[in-house]
Amino acid sequence: MMPIWTKSGEKHVVTLLKVQDCHVLKYISKEDSGGKSPRLIVGGKNASPFSKSESEMEIFREAGVPRKQKITTFNVTDDAIIKPGTPLYAAHFRPGQFVDVTAKTIGKGFQGVMKRWGFKGQPASHGQTKTHRRPGAISTNKASKVYRGKKMPGKMGNVYRTSFGLKVWRVNTKLDIIYVNGSVPGHKNCLVKVKDTKLPNYKDRNKNPPFPTYFADGDEKLPEDLYDEEIFQFTDPSVTYA
Repeated sequence: MMPIWTKSGEKHVVTLLKVQDCHVLKYISKEDSGGKSPRLIVGGKNASPFSKSESEMEIFREAGVPRKQKITTFNVTDDAIIKPGTPLYAAHFRPGQFVDVTAKTIGKGFQGVMKRWGFKGQPASHGQTKTHRRPGAISTNKASKVYRGKKMPGKMGNVYRTSFGLKVWRVNTKLDIIYVNGSVPGHKNCLVKVKDTKLPNYKDRNKNPPFPTYFADGDEKLPEDLYDEEIFQFTDPSVTYA
């Protein structure tokens, strides 16, 4: 994470996400997927081919790409079909766009109710014996059972979570790095899934991203860094005189 500043002097913390070895592996039509929209299978981060069986390597051979460490699916529209084997870059997203980031949270192991659910705990004195961090009563005498969904000690973290509506402040096209606002789930160097936000208030704010994606061998030539119009660049003068 790192800080950035806007032209109005506001400070924001951003997370750096690197688009590494992402390729389209397969297109699944609406009829085959059984859903409301077609899908694209995308793989990211090259890995050793010796840890997969021959049947599992077939999808990579058909696309003509190395074996990937992570495979996921994206819902697309009928006119956003991308040929298998096409690489995906950070320039697929543009500054000012809002995205949703999904990843597996950091595993905390087995934790008590104070750490897991934020319970206050019981008094530190006045006759309390070995119950300072315990939950207390978990039911009533009349119910004679523990209700489903009761907050209890248990395993914490290591589940998939999504951060919605994160703004893209900057895109580095040379290193394929996306600067998104705030924090994202997961630990350092973990694999995350980035897609266009589904929040209705932010959908209309996406400023004409490349469709269906950015092609490096196309006619569009991009600078090394793309900035949002609100970001203050340190190459610009901070004070101007009339």
